[in-house]
Amino acid sequence: MDSADIVVVGGGLVGLAFACALKDSGLQVTLIEGQHAPSSSEHPNEVLVPESAAQLVSGYSPRVSAINMRSKAFLSRIGGWPEDSERYADYNEMAIWDTQGTAAIRFSAAEVQQDCLGTIIENASIISQLYSTALLLENVDLIFGVALESIQKSDDGYLVRLNNGREIQCQLLVGADGGQSRVRELADLRSVDWSYHQSAVVTTVEIDRPHGNTARQWFTAQGPLAFLPLANPNYCSIVWSSTEAERILALDNKAFCDQLSQIVGKQAGSVVSCDQRFSFPLTQRHAVQYARENLVLIGDAAHTIHPLAGQGVNLGFADAQTLAQTLHQCRFESLSPGDLKLLKRFENRRKPENILMAAVMEGFKRLFGSDDPGIRWLRNTGLRMVNSTGALKTMAAKLATGS
Repeated sequence: MDSADIVVVGGGLVGLAFACALKDSGLQVTLIEGQHAPSSSEHPNEVLVPESAAQLVSGYSPRVSAINMRSKAFLSRIGGWPEDSERYADYNEMAIWDTQGTAAIRFSAAEVQQDCLGTIIENASIISQLYSTALLLENVDLIFGVALESIQKSDDGYLVRLNNGREIQCQLLVGADGGQSRVRELADLRSVDWSYHQSAVVTTVEIDRPHGNTARQWFTAQGPLAFLPLANPNYCSIVWSSTEAERILALDNKAFCDQLSQIVGKQAGSVVSCDQRFSFPLTQRHAVQYARENLVLIGDAAHTIHPLAGQGVNLGFADAQTLAQTLHQCRFESLSPGDLKLLKRFENRRKPENILMAAVMEGFKRLFGSDDPGIRWLRNTGLRMVNSTGALKTMAAKLATGS
C-alpha cells in the first residue's frame, strides 16, 4: 500500500492548479485522474453537427474560460500560465445588451486603471501547462488513466482505492473532480442543486469584422449569448445558454450563422462561418459543507454556477489558492493537513464569496429570463442606471477582473 500526505482526485483545471500550488509545501501529493494525460485539445462529450457550406475549422477548442486578473496572477506564480500568447486574447472592454429591450451597458479596463479586464483562453492550454509543471515537481505524483473506486475513513485519514487495485493512504483527501464529484458522492456530502433547464451550446465562429478585444453578451429570449474574443481578430468563442439547445444543434451551419447574425449583427458584425458545435446541461449546485475531518471539496465539486458571467472557474482557482495557502501553514502550526480546524478555516474564507456569486448569478438568470413586462422594464431601467453611474460601472469592472 502506498501513502501520501494529500490525495487529490481530479486532474482538471482546479485539481492540477491546487497540486502545483503545493510546491515547496513539504507535503507529498498524489493526484488521480480517470481520463488520459493531457496531450491534445479537449472536447465535451456531445453531439456533432453535420458539415455545411459555412463550416469553419478554427483550430480552437470550444471549451474556453474567461480568466480574471486574480486567477491569471495565481496561475503565473505556480507555473500554470501558457507562454504561447497566440493561443489567448486579453479583452479590455465588456458590453451587454438586453435584446428584449433597449438598454445596454459597456465598461472598460481603463475605468479600473488596468491594462485589461481578463483573458479568454482554451481550457486545454492551461491544463497542458499545469500538467507540464506538475510533472517536474518532486513532491507531486501524477496518476492518469486510473479512476477512483472507493474511499474508506481511517483513524488518521482516508484509504483510497483505485480501479486498478492500487491503494493509497492519505491524511487529506481533496475532491476536485467536478460537478458530478465521485468524492462528494462517496463521502455522502449533501448538496443543494437544481437544473436551469438550459444547455450551453459552445463553438467558435468567424465574424466579418474584428472583435476589437471586446467581450460581448446578449440576453435573448432563449438565454444569454456570449461572444468571447480569441487571438484571431475575426474569431470568437461563443457560449449560448439556451432553453432550445436541441433545436440550435439541429440547424445546419448556415442557418445557425444567420440566426446568430440576427442577434449580434448591429454590435458585432455578421457571422460568416462556425466550427463544430457541442452542448452540455447547466446545473446550479452547492455543497452544504465543503470540509469534514481529513476531506475537503474544491471547485465544481463544491459549487457550480451559471456561466453567464464566466466566473465559475475563477471561483475554483480561488478555492485552490486559498486551500494551498492554508495547508502551507501545517508545518508552522504542527498540524496534520487533514486537521478539521485548518479545513474549516479554508471553508469559512471561501464559502461566503462562492455563495454570494451563486446568488448574484441566479438573480441575473431569473431577472433576464423573465418575459414579464414589469420585470423587463425593471432590468432595462437597471442597466441604464448602471451604465450612467460611474461608481456602479467601476464596481462591475472590478468584479470582472476579480479585484
